[in-house]
Amino acid sequence: MGDASVKYVVFDMDGTLISLPVEWEKVRAELQRLTGTSLKFNPFFLDVQTVVAKDPLLLGPMMRTIDEYEARAVPEARLEDGAMDVLSGLSRKAELSLVTMQGRAACDRILERLGVGGFFASRFTREDSMDRTAQLKMALGSVRAKEAEALFVGDRINDLKAARAAGVRFVMIRKRPDSPPADALYRSMSEFAASAWVKG
Repeated sequence: MGDASVKYVVFDMDGTLISLPVEWEKVRAELQRLTGTSLKFNPFFLDVQTVVAKDPLLLGPMMRTIDEYEARAVPEARLEDGAMDVLSGLSRKAELSLVTMQGRAACDRILERLGVGGFFASRFTREDSMDRTAQLKMALGSVRAKEAEALFVGDRINDLKAARAAGVRFVMIRKRPDSPPADALYRSMSEFAASAWVKG
């Protein structure tokens, strides 16, 4: 159920607010070729960081490869059903921010193309950090939000872990049939849009 004390909401982008059909299997194969490793790049950015720790010079080529595949997917990006209703509803009573593991170029193009960039006071991409907890703390720090007044909305277990590490409440948008221990769980953005968090 919703809480009137929420004054700051951070959203994960891909998989939560938008769908971005990046060909990740091709990206993984290309990164394996580029780095000469057998790493599966899953979790994706954890393995990227493992490679970079051993050879920092590979960071640039890897990021350019990922940027290229993301750029190809931007024209196919779409808002999840109900996302506009959620953003409109929450923006009337809270300040909004965005975190994403997408690159800044793709993030900015997606938000502009979908007409939702104006909802967010700030946005933090993988150029800021490849760690979701660090991104979330950056978002909170950017407006000096108190943990008790903040809410994080995401779709992955890693998002849940980041929320717990940052000490904020977490709403999970989870299409899978499992039920991780979030503070609230909805199967779609449309279901979240009808909730007391947004409507209350």
